[in-house]
Amino acid sequence: MSIKKEVVIIISELELYLIDKVRELRGRATPYVSQVELSLRMEYAEGYVGKVENFSSNSKYNVRNLNLIANALKLKSYSDLLPVEVLKNDLIEVRLELTRNNDKVEFDENDIVIKNYKIKGKRILTSDEIKEYNNRRRSKK
Repeated sequence: MSIKKEVVIIISELELYLIDKVRELRGRATPYVSQVELSLRMEYAEGYVGKVENFSSNSKYNVRNLNLIANALKLKSYSDLLPVEVLKNDLIEVRLELTRNNDKVEFDENDIVIKNYKIKGKRILTSDEIKEYNNRRRSKK
């Protein structure tokens, strides 16, 4: 299914990396692991992974989820989920064009995952913007 929708999100660079990595690992798993299957293996509601992979939602993976994902996908190390090097940026504002259905993971002719979005713009938040973002999130609780 092909879709065209633009969203602007504020997300940590690490969260974006992790969402992409888990999606790729689901697609490489044998047999294939759908969003629903991974959610159930993590003992969450069927739609949990779908909400995380849907950039219109605020749901994200947390540290506890890393363990649940690693076990659900039978990974040998957390390093299979994390970048090799420390990412340089904290929060980024990203303008995404959502281009594909969330669930189905496909690979191109070079065996690289085809993302379900295109980055149309990216901006690193300033330290003042990060403070404001953190304060706004705290006041919502």
